[in-house]
Amino acid sequence: MVPSCKTSILHSNHMLLASYFTGSIFLVASKRSIEMEATLISKFSTVTHFELPQLPNNIPFAYHPQSATISPQIDEWMLRKMKITDRSVRKKMIHSKIGLYACMMHPNAEREKLVLAGKNLWALLLIDDLLESSSKEEMPRLNTTITNLGSGNSRDGAIRNPVLLLYKEVLGELRAAMEPPLLDRYLHCLAASLEGVRKQVHHRTRKSVPEPEEYKLTRRANGFMDILGGIMTEFCMGIRLNQAQIQSPTFRELLNSVSDYVILVNDLLSFRKEFYGGDYHHNWISVLSYHGPTGIRFQDVIDQLCEMIQAEEHSILALQKKIADEEGCDSELTKFASELAMVASGSLVWSYLSGRYHGYDNPLITGEIFSGTWLLHPVATVVFPSIKARP
Repeated sequence: MVPSCKTSILHSNHMLLASYFTGSIFLVASKRSIEMEATLISKFSTVTHFELPQLPNNIPFAYHPQSATISPQIDEWMLRKMKITDRSVRKKMIHSKIGLYACMMHPNAEREKLVLAGKNLWALLLIDDLLESSSKEEMPRLNTTITNLGSGNSRDGAIRNPVLLLYKEVLGELRAAMEPPLLDRYLHCLAASLEGVRKQVHHRTRKSVPEPEEYKLTRRANGFMDILGGIMTEFCMGIRLNQAQIQSPTFRELLNSVSDYVILVNDLLSFRKEFYGGDYHHNWISVLSYHGPTGIRFQDVIDQLCEMIQAEEHSILALQKKIADEEGCDSELTKFASELAMVASGSLVWSYLSGRYHGYDNPLITGEIFSGTWLLHPVATVVFPSIKARP
C-alpha cells in the first residue's frame, strides 16, 4: 500500500529532524542551520497538495526535425561511456530525456553540432551531480581537476572517475570544433559555474537557506546556462558575435533573463523530487517560504513563483524585440536572441515531460503542459483537475 501524502511527508520530516541528533551531523550543524531546518519543516509538514496554475508559453517552441534519431544517439552515447548496463538504471537515464532536451534547446542546429551540444549537456549534468554529492574537502580537488580538463592540462592516465573521463572526451571534441575565442568564453563560464556550485554545496552542507538575491546570483552561475544556453547557441548556429555585442548590457540582460527563467521553472517542477530526497533547501520555493512574510502560505509561494516565471517570459520577449529594433533583422545578435529564447521554451516543455522530475512510466507525462491540483506524492507527480474548477 502506498502511504498517504501527509503521512509520508511527516515521516520524511521527522527523519530529517531526527538526523540532527545523531553522529557528525549534530556536531557540525550550527544553531542557525537547525533553526532554518525547523522553520522549513514547520512550513512544509502539513502540505499535502497545491494548485499549479497553467504557465504561459508564449515563446516559440520546436523540436529539431531529426530529434527522433538524434535524441537516442545522444543518450546511448552517455550510457556506453558510463558503462551503464543495468536495465532499471538505463531506463531512468533514458526517461530523463536529456537527449531530447538538447533537441528542444537548439531546434535549428546542424545535426553534428547538436549531437556535440547534447554530449556537453549530459557531461555538465553529470559533473553537477558529482560536485553536489562531494564533500567539502573533495570539492577543491574536483574543481582543480575539471579546470585542468578544460585547459587541456590533465595528465593522461591520472583520471579514473568515469564522469571526468566522459567530460574530458567532450572537451576534446569542443576544442577541435569551436573557434578559439568562443572556447575561451566557454572556459571562463565554466570557472564561474564551478564557483557557483561550490557556494550551493556550502549552503546544502549547512542546510542553510540563502537570501533571495544571493540565491538568484548563485543559481545563475551553477545552472550552467551561460554555457548550455549562450555559448552552445552560438556554437550550434554558427553565430559570430563581435566584442561590442558580447559586452553590451542588453546581451547580458538577455542571458540573465533566460537563465533566471530556466531556474524558476526547474525549481517549481522539481520541488517534489527534491523534497522527498531531503534536498530542498536550495530551491526558490524554500527561499521564498523562509524569507517571506510571517504566515505566508505554501500556495502563496507557488503563486508568487509562477508570477516570477511569467515576468521573466515577458522580459525575454521584450529584450528580443529591443535587440531586433536596435540591431536590425540581419544582425548576428538578433539571430542569437531569437535562438536563445528557444532555450527557455525548450526548458519549459522538457521540465514537464522528464521522468527525472515526475517519476518513470508516469501516464501524466504526455508532452503537454499540465496544471491542476498537485498532490505531493513521494513516488511520482500526481495532478488532478483543479479543485477550484470543480462544481
